[in-house]
Amino acid sequence: MANINDNIRTKKLYKSGDTSRAYKDSNGEIVVPSNVASEIAAVSDITELLNDHDNYTKSIYFLKEIENIRLDLEELHSFVKSAFGKDSSQAASRGDKGDAGNTGPQGPKGDTGATGATGATGATGSAGADGTNGANGSDASINVTDCKGTVSGTVKNIKICDGYIDINWVNVKGTSQVPIRCATQVIKK
Repeated sequence: MANINDNIRTKKLYKSGDTSRAYKDSNGEIVVPSNVASEIAAVSDITELLNDHDNYTKSIYFLKEIENIRLDLEELHSFVKSAFGKDSSQAASRGDKGDAGNTGPQGPKGDTGATGATGATGATGSAGADGTNGANGSDASINVTDCKGTVSGTVKNIKICDGYIDINWVNVKGTSQVPIRCATQVIKK
């Protein structure tokens, strides 16, 4: 496995500047006269160097090293493009997914998760079967009327006990009222 540096170790070979002679600036970069920089930028091949035997013999070692560097860069470029693609934000090469980690410890008792959202209301069920009829009882109801004959309620039940008659009744609104108590009279035969 290899690591890559955050920055490149070397500086530019030169940069153009307003000078008559080459010099090293405070950043350690070589500044050359602008006309020299233009000449270097205009070079498209090394035939002139190769055809001048004196220059060629002085720079043959550097020519060999530059070609080796060029070949290394060509291989590196091909490798990076094949492994990662052209767009670094969508790198094609990814490692295999690692094994799942161990299950973590159980949380303390009593902790519960948040309540989930309420589900949708289900469809209405079908109607149930009719129930059986109840026992026939008395359908009679006795109206309670006031002095003017206006119905003010109905009798709920009548209880006779210990010489009294208690009449329980309900007003027209369906509210139970205080029982009416009447004394009974003994009828002689």
